Amino acid sequence: MTLRKLLFWLHLVTGLTVGLVIAFLAITGFIMTFQPQILNWAERGSRIASSSEQGCVAPSILLKNAAAFRQAAPTSLALYSDPHEPTEVSFGETAVVLVDGCSGKVIGPGANRLRTFFQATRDLHRWVALNGVRHESLRAIKNIAVCGFLFLILSGLVIWFPRKLTWKHLRPTVLFRGNLRGRAREWNWHNVFGFWMSLPLAAISLSGLIMAYPWANALLYRAAGDPPPPVRTELAPKRPKPLAVDKTPSLDLAIQKAILQDSKWKSLSLRLPAAKDPNVTFTLDESDGGKPQQRAQLVIARKNGQVVRWEPFTANLRGRRWRLYARFLHTGEMFGLIGRFVALMAMVSALMLVWTGVALFLRRLASWRKRREAHGKVAQSPPRAAVETARF
Repeated sequence: MTLRKLLFWLHLVTGLTVGLVIAFLAITGFIMTFQPQILNWAERGSRIASSSEQGCVAPSILLKNAAAFRQAAPTSLALYSDPHEPTEVSFGETAVVLVDGCSGKVIGPGANRLRTFFQATRDLHRWVALNGVRHESLRAIKNIAVCGFLFLILSGLVIWFPRKLTWKHLRPTVLFRGNLRGRAREWNWHNVFGFWMSLPLAAISLSGLIMAYPWANALLYRAAGDPPPPVRTELAPKRPKPLAVDKTPSLDLAIQKAILQDSKWKSLSLRLPAAKDPNVTFTLDESDGGKPQQRAQLVIARKNGQVVRWEPFTANLRGRRWRLYARFLHTGEMFGLIGRFVALMAMVSALMLVWTGVALFLRRLASWRKRREAHGKVAQSPPRAAVETARF
């Protein structure tokens, strides 16, 4: 058996083994690709027509009004520099109340059912979790399947590589052909989707491995020349109870300082600290989201508004920067709408590769069974000479 043939059979067996899991990841990834854009479209009626000509209210008033509307304690706040964008006051992971950031008037709830749907999809994709319950055995299978898919991409490129680099040999494997049927069509589609989407799929798989396995994350840090971070437990520690609504005026000074820290900010978000926490931690973003190089973290003291720590992207170690790149490369967000579209096409391609790969295997299996049956019939029939002798 040649090396190429051995690689083909390994490719086939691996594809049949992990195909169902890859299809599951592709479908959930497909759903989440344009999540922010879908939420913005769903909440398009909440945009503020014109900003108030009077002075804007303090951020604590926004929290107070949203808490009164929701009849619950808020957990985080997101402000936007665009005066037409409403302020988002969050109550847990998926419940959001939209407020006019200047007048303080409550606009109403956000698209919370849609947020809940996306959160459930994200949990399924990342943790194989539903309703907060993680299935660690299934998650381990999912991570192994990602390793297998990376092998499929790399081995597929080797198998695909034509024996002669001429246009005559390349054309059937890089361009769609509309006059094909059956096995020839599936073989053409399998090659075309695999060739054009091999690089995005490899990037998505590799970045997924970095986020899934501590050893892969540590390898990334070492490649960057930095010591790997300590391995954290997967279960997030229980957060202390956030600051009560009547105590939120103590955040106003820190929020005003954070707004003045970076004149280019487009969004500013913070999770409400605990009552005993002396500092407030902010995330400032100069982009529309998804570009780590334009994000920064800021820590400000609640008591006097002094900057405790300012960490723009360049202040991070190289390993940390690479890790952030991997996170946003995985979703395509790092390259804006074009990156998201490429990620979407990569998910479609993954589904097509699974479907065409299984279809080709079933056709191969059916062809093998026909040959085996035909061979059995030939073996069971008596030789022609013996038949002639029997007549006499």
